[in-house]
Amino acid sequence: MFSKTIISERLILRPYEVGDISSWQRWDIDSVVQAFLPEPKNEPMSAQAEIEYLKECEQELNGYYWSIIWKEASVLVGTITLTEINIHHGVGELGIVIGEKEYWGRDIAQEAIRMILEFASGIKLRRIMAEFEEGNIGMEKVLIKLGFQKEGVSPFSRIKNNQPINTVRYFILI
Repeated sequence: MFSKTIISERLILRPYEVGDISSWQRWDIDSVVQAFLPEPKNEPMSAQAEIEYLKECEQELNGYYWSIIWKEASVLVGTITLTEINIHHGVGELGIVIGEKEYWGRDIAQEAIRMILEFASGIKLRRIMAEFEEGNIGMEKVLIKLGFQKEGVSPFSRIKNNQPINTVRYFILI
């Protein structure tokens, strides 16, 4: 779905743009950024593949995709998504990455997620789920601060580097 721009005091959440691709590719090869992302290995997609992905996101009927911009410096610092939306059941799934490490520790994820929860409430969603790889303590702390509750651990639910790994699921009712 077309994602509308959302603005807070410090952040701008705007739809993906072609100019974002170079940052995505840089994050793809950064092993620290990639540590808890679902991609199996640290290889950037080609620019053409990234453009195709961007087009798929624009045409997606059950999801919204935003770039996170640090307003003060007009810097792309990450992405956030609200996908797997089911209006009938009032549910959606949250995804986020802060790819610019120098912006870690500034509560950007917390603020961006809060913005998305407000947006989700406005489109009549009632329950938002977030799933992340076991061991991602930073994500877990952010979700707990925002009032998410642990739903459980899904054993062997993803393959990463040819090995099954566990994921953790949290949810919040809004």
